[in-house]
Amino acid sequence: MDRPGGIVRSRRGSVRVVGLLAALAVAVPTAGCAADKVEYRDDRGDITQLIYRFYADTTEGKFDDLNKVLTEGVVVTNPGGGLTEGREKVIAGASEGFKTEDRVQELVSNVLIDLDGDKAKVRADVVQLFGSSVTPKGKIAPEPALTLNSRMRFEATRDSQGWRLSRIEGDVLWAVDKPAAAPPAK
Repeated sequence: MDRPGGIVRSRRGSVRVVGLLAALAVAVPTAGCAADKVEYRDDRGDITQLIYRFYADTTEGKFDDLNKVLTEGVVVTNPGGGLTEGREKVIAGASEGFKTEDRVQELVSNVLIDLDGDKAKVRADVVQLFGSSVTPKGKIAPEPALTLNSRMRFEATRDSQGWRLSRIEGDVLWAVDKPAAAPPAK
């Protein structure tokens, strides 16, 4: 029977609605499965993770892993003006000063990314804390002997393997250098 507004009630209509609801119940949980073949890229997320990975690998002494982070021809400009070109030289320079007995913490924030196809320019603020792993007498933990606050600039390039850093440079905005506390007496 027809009702005002064109709504028809019938048994067939109820069956159609139930059938539609059943189809949706099956389709919704399977949306996004591998069979859909929908590719989603989060370039900004990938590049941000690349910056984090760069600092984590250097802090943890995982220098071989930097091969996945840096391009073959990466160029690094040091704050003092020195220039290092090539992935192998950059990795060698990073590993040269690494000491397992030292503590380093690097805090990366304000990562801003300008994308242009397979290239990106990145800016990030980085606070680096350096110190000994020896706890001074009367302290609950070691204190940093050197704190650097830098504004870093990166260039990233996407290749067949994904995003890689192709240029790294930055400016030290300020530094706090205090003598290390005396180690505990033995």
